[in-house]
Amino acid sequence: MNTNWNLGFTQMLRNTQPSYWGNWSLDAQVAAGAVGIVTPTTGAFQYVSTLPDADVATTTSPSNEWKVQSSDVTQSSASVNLNGSVTDPDTGTKVDAGLEMTWKFGHEGSLSSTFLLANQAYLTSPLTQLAANNDWLVQQAKNAGMYQNGQITQGFGVITQALMAVSGLNLGAQSQNSSFSITGSVGATNTMAGNAGGDAKGSYAQTKASAAFEQHLWPAEANVVATDLMPIAYQFASFVGQTPVLGWVNNLSGISILLDDSHGGTYIVDATATYTVNGQVLKTSAQVSGGRTTMMNSIPVGATGLTLDLSFQGMFSDERHHFSWPSPVGQFPNGQIVIDLFGVWPGATRAVERGTGAVG
Repeated sequence: MNTNWNLGFTQMLRNTQPSYWGNWSLDAQVAAGAVGIVTPTTGAFQYVSTLPDADVATTTSPSNEWKVQSSDVTQSSASVNLNGSVTDPDTGTKVDAGLEMTWKFGHEGSLSSTFLLANQAYLTSPLTQLAANNDWLVQQAKNAGMYQNGQITQGFGVITQALMAVSGLNLGAQSQNSSFSITGSVGATNTMAGNAGGDAKGSYAQTKASAAFEQHLWPAEANVVATDLMPIAYQFASFVGQTPVLGWVNNLSGISILLDDSHGGTYIVDATATYTVNGQVLKTSAQVSGGRTTMMNSIPVGATGLTLDLSFQGMFSDERHHFSWPSPVGQFPNGQIVIDLFGVWPGATRAVERGTGAVG
């Protein structure tokens, strides 16, 4: 099985963290301020350079337990007697009471990521730092072959945030009904498995697998503790035209507006989007009725000053709602705007932008 583990890992993260990229292989060059290229089809990051004088700060993670697993993965632990055969690298003492932590995988291609988090490293005022280094970034993009038609190519950019871990492991099953285990002192093994509590540092004395596994452990070697933090996921800023896009996740060719009137409403709604491209004001219109959804014509990715006017048709007068997005591609890095429409005639109406909850 030829599995793109990083892409699968990233897609799993996107269920709860829509703008994250995974660092499945534990590439230490993934860091806040790192400049490089992300390939959307694989999620791989290719390091090019580091933003000059990058101002990086850290924030404590709201939860230091990181567990991302396929639904068929189970995790269990069992006490083992090490009989003093293992020296805990954190304390330097011989260990009798140990722990074996086991992950069982039902299917080939299933994955598990368990880490103990330390903090999130991030660029302060990222848009300001990108603007201050614009000429330098253009030159780096040219050197990397990521500059065409006077613009930086999408996929080239800067890591703006990186989630840093103390220790842990990424596991990918290469066959069904397989298992992987680590053994060591109780505290160190629990920390490797992403279980918070205590001051132990993650380490292990040995690993065991019932079949071949895709595995990336930190620390990478047995019987040591990691002295550096390891990035396990990150956020990336790229460019669309001249606009920096924080939380960039894919190549954008246009901006879509989905009108969702399927929430029990009965109004017919007329919609008009107005925007500017290369100094020219353009418009596109659509209509949606209760119980249906409608996708408006795609808006060019370089559009600015986008407004959306909604008119809920009434008997004698219409009820109107209005949205405005000065830089839509910068505000919607996935290029998708969803507007939820509500109202049962002849009652009050409501329009809500799904991503932010903004009311028009």
